[in-house]
Amino acid sequence: MKEIYKNHILKEEWFDGHHKVFWIDLDTGIKIADANEVYKISYEEYLLRKECRAALLTSVSNLFGKVFTNASTNMKARFSKNTASKISSDKAITKSVVNGFSVQEHFEAAENLKGIFETADFIGTFSDTKNDPNIVAIHRFQKEIELSNGKKCVAYLTLKEVKLGGTRIYTQELLLNKYPQHEAGEVMSRGLIKSESTAYKCSPRTT
Repeated sequence: MKEIYKNHILKEEWFDGHHKVFWIDLDTGIKIADANEVYKISYEEYLLRKECRAALLTSVSNLFGKVFTNASTNMKARFSKNTASKISSDKAITKSVVNGFSVQEHFEAAENLKGIFETADFIGTFSDTKNDPNIVAIHRFQKEIELSNGKKCVAYLTLKEVKLGGTRIYTQELLLNKYPQHEAGEVMSRGLIKSESTAYKCSPRTT
């Protein structure tokens, strides 16, 4: 992402499994702004997002209502139209873009979500920071992936376990680096973060 503040750098932070990116003043070290909140979408990017969003909903429509199983934990999670809508939302796309990826790369990973989740490494189970009484737990997974253009990155997945409806895949974003071994925040249970797992090779977008 191009610099929008002079003499500032982007810095990532983690808390309770949440990944944030901030603009930091190089002289004072003070946080200036949440990079996601101040990101401006150009008209050209708006049109591209709209096109990719429509294409994704069409390409994964046959998966709506299906339950995927993660191989390492045997955890089952439902994929729905709401999942596809959340992943293709401006908020989710902007997270990947701020992290250094293109709109097309974000949607390529979204189309490959089934295979990514099924082979992903379990990070941990977290409590809901918003204290929603309907949410039992938040589960997070990650998977090293290789996009069709050869770029390697990390797909970061969030699952929500709710009282009615079980566990569902909530969203996915692309990161440059893996989840840190140690980070601030409450972790109800933690999985083994593997570094030797083979990267999942994504298929190109179908549209």
